[in-house]
Amino acid sequence: MAKGRILLAHGNADCQTIYGSALAHDGYVVDIVVDVESALRDLANTSYDLVVSDLYLQSDGDECLIRRMKHLPYSAHLPVVILTGWTTEPHRRVAMDEGADDFLALPTRPRDLIATVGTLLDQPRRPDRPSSPSATDQDGSVMKEI
Repeated sequence: MAKGRILLAHGNADCQTIYGSALAHDGYVVDIVVDVESALRDLANTSYDLVVSDLYLQSDGDECLIRRMKHLPYSAHLPVVILTGWTTEPHRRVAMDEGADDFLALPTRPRDLIATVGTLLDQPRRPDRPSSPSATDQDGSVMKEI
């Protein structure tokens, strides 16, 4: 039985392979996307337990996936781990200010990502996030970002 379903949103093929394989080996179902639009589409259509994302991804608009996620009812509740090569303190601050639950600078050991994911999935949800995706509209419609 899978431990949970994770969306890995990262444009780097090595990161996809290394971290996606490590998470899958540890018992998670992992879906991989490379850009913001694909991530948002998957988040709208699939129930995830957690998102691992680069700080910035390819996009037709805002390149920061977590900034876009927090305005959408079907993804605002999800814990997010930022796994990125953008390693300065201002980048870390942006990630945390936008709602990331943790920030891992590349390179990081796969076991550190697995430990972080396990910790986040074992703790209760943050008070500002619902405990389930039930905050989504029952008809599956998506609220538009204002």
